[in-house]
Amino acid sequence: MRNIIFVPVGQELSFHEAYDKDNHWRYKKPERNYEVIAYQYSDFVPETDSYDYLIKDVGFKWDLVKHFLDTFDWRDYDYIGFWDDDLVTDIQSVNRGFELAEKHDMKMFQLSTIAGSASSHLVLHQNTEWVYSRTNFIEGMAPIFHSSLIPTLLDFWEYHKVYSGWGFDMIFSTILKEKAGVIHEVSMYHPNRESNYDKTAAFNEMNTILNDVFPKFMADKYGEYADMNIDWSGAQGHEKEYEFSIKV
Repeated sequence: MRNIIFVPVGQELSFHEAYDKDNHWRYKKPERNYEVIAYQYSDFVPETDSYDYLIKDVGFKWDLVKHFLDTFDWRDYDYIGFWDDDLVTDIQSVNRGFELAEKHDMKMFQLSTIAGSASSHLVLHQNTEWVYSRTNFIEGMAPIFHSSLIPTLLDFWEYHKVYSGWGFDMIFSTILKEKAGVIHEVSMYHPNRESNYDKTAAFNEMNTILNDVFPKFMADKYGEYADMNIDWSGAQGHEKEYEFSIKV
């Protein structure tokens, strides 16, 4: 299994007492079952031991993701993650996440969020009694996709140039025709940080994606009328949990 995590970097590594500080998830160590490609988008120079590949580029996260997918040979990988640079976890947790995703045939997944993380999405909060769950939602801060799904994401980009990403993660599961996995056996910490985006513009983009782009994409690609009976105004009105696996 060969995996890679893309991360746009503009700040120092963050740490949390729940995770092994000597094995931060970005540290370049042979025991990782994944590689890290860092995109330096500002004057900040990432720590030299925190990536396998370093690319200098300009733009917000999803701009840079598109540049990465257009220029890097991602087809050689099984799973590809798109993570924020402030996330905290450790190598052993990420390794385990990939192992469980492969074992249970998850085509898209994320690590659960540990207590105290900045996340309003209850289906993503870690339940330490579970191994994993399946939902219709994972968050844009740390999604991981099987490479077989990437062409459909690129198809969506032909309909809309994703900027802030607001609203984009709400339709991952539907446009990709896959349930999402949330790994509860291991987790990550997401610190509370003010968004770099103009929130008015981000909300406008969300409305455009959900009400204009998404229905057209579903009609063109699948011949489906995109009525998901969702109250888009609710922060969690769209989230569903289908199943979970309890630790034995």
